[in-house]
Amino acid sequence: MSQDKVKAGYWSIATQKHLKEFKADSSNIDEFDALNTAGKAGRFLGVIRGNGQINNIKKIEKMANSVGISRQELHKIVLPLLQNASDQRVELITDAAGIVTGIQEYVFTNQNVLGIAGDVFELANPSNIERVTIETMDETKKIPYLQSELIQLLEQQGFTEEDISLAFALQSQFKLIQKLNKTKSNEAIISNEYVWGPNHKKIALAISSLDFGRKQNLKEVIDIIQKAQGHPLEKLPDIDPDLLAIAKKTGMINPITILSSRGIQKDFGFSSDLISSAGYEDDILDDVKLLLASLRFGENYTLHSRIEQTDKFLSFLIRNGKIGPHAANETDYTLLEKKGIVKVTYGSRYNYYRNRTEEGYFLELIRKDVAEAALRIIRSPDYHISSEIDVTDYNSLADTGSFITAEESRIRLGESPEHIREAEEHLNRVLRDELL
Repeated sequence: MSQDKVKAGYWSIATQKHLKEFKADSSNIDEFDALNTAGKAGRFLGVIRGNGQINNIKKIEKMANSVGISRQELHKIVLPLLQNASDQRVELITDAAGIVTGIQEYVFTNQNVLGIAGDVFELANPSNIERVTIETMDETKKIPYLQSELIQLLEQQGFTEEDISLAFALQSQFKLIQKLNKTKSNEAIISNEYVWGPNHKKIALAISSLDFGRKQNLKEVIDIIQKAQGHPLEKLPDIDPDLLAIAKKTGMINPITILSSRGIQKDFGFSSDLISSAGYEDDILDDVKLLLASLRFGENYTLHSRIEQTDKFLSFLIRNGKIGPHAANETDYTLLEKKGIVKVTYGSRYNYYRNRTEEGYFLELIRKDVAEAALRIIRSPDYHISSEIDVTDYNSLADTGSFITAEESRIRLGESPEHIREAEEHLNRVLRDELL
């Protein structure tokens, strides 16, 4: 699989997660049409991956809607593009009239998802502005650049100064890059919110160098999140709101928000190095973060039953492929089911302890690799998922309806006041090894 296609797919998905927060008629959003379309196709493919054959078109439409794709957009744009770009790894099932009634997919890894999304990007006839955007975000994920350095790098790749300038302006408008130009230096620094992943070891150094606020408090908070991924943010120690805003905006803390069907909204924090990875093997599709956040939600906020031993729950699910029967399985896994990580089925099982056959709802695991990645995190020596609460049952994961990604949360934070912008500049200079 071409690494360039994987790169294009990765940044298409990242871009779409930002654009999702803007209105369809926002000025200039059309300039990112190919990236937006490829990102939607990639996120949708990430949702259906592992299901094999899905014959319920309404379920497919709901799964598409979970990543912001309308019914008409799904049928007219996304499905045809996926079928054409996937080299028969996505096949549409149609009736005699040619109406799509289902999907058959043969997509086994997230790398496959990214590669196919990259092929969709090429089919969507991208502009030079969009190609500059991919290269800009890819380079600034590695390290923040001075604007002149980045322009020179992109010009060496064959892009014109006019295209680069317009791409920078559009990426700033839609919060794809962070352009700090009201700083003590004479030149803007350009970075993006993904830069902390490969540089997470510099976080403590960057924080300890801050000259304002309760900097040690922020270091302690990040330590808590690194050792307990998915920690409910409302259960963190008191922290200066400015410092927490910096951590969220720079990507040192990645918040996932779960919106319950019962009207409960809770935020869960993840560190930038949730999955240690070089390249594009991180959790850009949010599967692992969402599973862990759902477990946290199930521990802390469900109405009736709660998870007791998360590692045993996941181990059983991975080993046996399903768990049940239990009435909670019918209603408490809606978000994970919409994301295609699990599915709910009705069946029976003989209970040897009770000497009888029991019928009811089972939770079936669709994406084993996601559960295995979550289990590795839970089993790491510093991970304490159940350290704060006394729970008695693990039959229910989460009563949830939708979620907000870290990218969307950062956009909603809005513009930073001047003193926070100076702190962001300081952090970027630490990443550039200019401040030690």
